[in-house]
Amino acid sequence: MAVAFDKASSITMFFRADTGVFDLPALLDLRACAGGLLARVSRQRTSLGQHMANPEARTLITATVKRFFKSSLPDLFAERFGKQPALNLIFTTIRLQEPDLPTSRVGWHIDFNFMGDTVPFLVAWTPLEDVGETRIGLDICVPTTPPSMASMLGPWQARSAKGDSLEFSDDDLDGIFGSGGYQVRSLRLPAGSSAVFDQFVFHRTQNLARATEARHSFEFRMVDLDALPASWRHRTAFFCRRCPNSEDNIQFLIKRDDGPPRPVDDSELDALNIKMHG
Repeated sequence: MAVAFDKASSITMFFRADTGVFDLPALLDLRACAGGLLARVSRQRTSLGQHMANPEARTLITATVKRFFKSSLPDLFAERFGKQPALNLIFTTIRLQEPDLPTSRVGWHIDFNFMGDTVPFLVAWTPLEDVGETRIGLDICVPTTPPSMASMLGPWQARSAKGDSLEFSDDDLDGIFGSGGYQVRSLRLPAGSSAVFDQFVFHRTQNLARATEARHSFEFRMVDLDALPASWRHRTAFFCRRCPNSEDNIQFLIKRDDGPPRPVDDSELDALNIKMHG
């Protein structure tokens, strides 16, 4: 994937972690959605968009996105970018992380993988159980100085062009930030917290040898509908945004091929044939 960027400019990374983003009633809705949708696939990962054609699943999705848009997360996006966000439902994912399945752990990567663009974007990583003690959480790479676009995205672009893995090793990060040029912050968060970051923050599944329990998490990926990544231009996607005039205060949208996102109703969603993976 070819990406145009100013090689000399520095990257301003965004990261913050907040507790209490989702209260217990909201957590119960998120857990019901995670359990219900994961039960429909034979994998430990799925997305909300994958289930949009199923009315029963869509009830769970609606409850979840209503909780999201009532939380502080959309306003955090608006404070940073000056626009209210939409959720990309194809890339809003649910994960089940078992403590004894190391092959399911993801190495260092950036959410630039999902878009290949520098447009407004935030992801809110939200654990549904306490993490960092008996459940695996997230490791965050914290550079001591802001990297340049060239040092950060050059290695990513080279790998992407060759079709190589977009997971990076500790040695790779030394090459990007310099030996000793970053710290690893392991997140210890209670259920219902959110770690929010942009597409430039390196993160990975936490290395937690003492983990004994499974963890569920959501990855809510927020975008500006008026500034979508160029790489999404030819993709079919589902979005959801706030809509004060609707009964649920939310609105689902569909984007087909080269067209812009447009509202979609239940009857059109019911008629879709979405391929299930797993």
